[in-house]
Amino acid sequence: MAIDQSCAAASVVFPNGHQVAGLSKNQMNPLVQQSISPVESAPILNGRMFNDGIIPYFAQDVYFTLDYLAALNQSDPNGILTGNLDLQRAGTFGVSLGGIVGSEACWLDPRLRACLVMDAPMPADVVKDGLLQPTMWITRDAKTMQLEGWSQADINQTQTTMRAVFEKSPPGEGYFVQVLGMFHLNFTDTPYWSPIFSWMGITGPIDGQRANDIVNAYSLAFFDRYLKGSPTALLDGPTTQYPEVLFDVHNVTLSVS
Repeated sequence: MAIDQSCAAASVVFPNGHQVAGLSKNQMNPLVQQSISPVESAPILNGRMFNDGIIPYFAQDVYFTLDYLAALNQSDPNGILTGNLDLQRAGTFGVSLGGIVGSEACWLDPRLRACLVMDAPMPADVVKDGLLQPTMWITRDAKTMQLEGWSQADINQTQTTMRAVFEKSPPGEGYFVQVLGMFHLNFTDTPYWSPIFSWMGITGPIDGQRANDIVNAYSLAFFDRYLKGSPTALLDGPTTQYPEVLFDVHNVTLSVS
């Protein structure tokens, strides 16, 4: 299930027909940054000061959705989902802003049993406390970010905050996966829209299909282990199957298979 979040998505239409347009990048950036690196003069939107930024509000959409699914599991008006949802096996994943929101939601709601974050800095409260859930970060190395044209400040913020939360993971339940040669858009389906993106250098030097295969393999292995209880060798250590991947597990000594 995916969530179109008001203000974050280009436009959201509610069941009653009410439509909310998304915020511009210039409006959104200070609100997101306040959740990651708070400053004393908090940003203001529509006359309201956001001392904790906007991420905690987006995270409320996640546990609202969990509450709604729980209600449907109890009594679905359409009689389809009643008793058919296993909410003991709920997790979250997201890319970029979605990854920031997902980590915040996991920090707030223990009903989320696994957290997958892709290429995203972590909110300040998550950095401070860490996450109790098994968590996987799929990202890339700083040199690839530089190649894409990221500023050093953005690189430092993303790498440092992800690593900080990873280092607070429960032993053996925090995974740091770096895929060399991937650009930010390789974490989405953008490379499939047109081959022109690769020709223009908007996606990374890694082959688009190869990038997709790697992300899918590690995502599936992670959720299979922690939501289905299925053993998966891919999470046991680095593998010759994916030599582009730098793989690390918190507080675990690894060997190449």
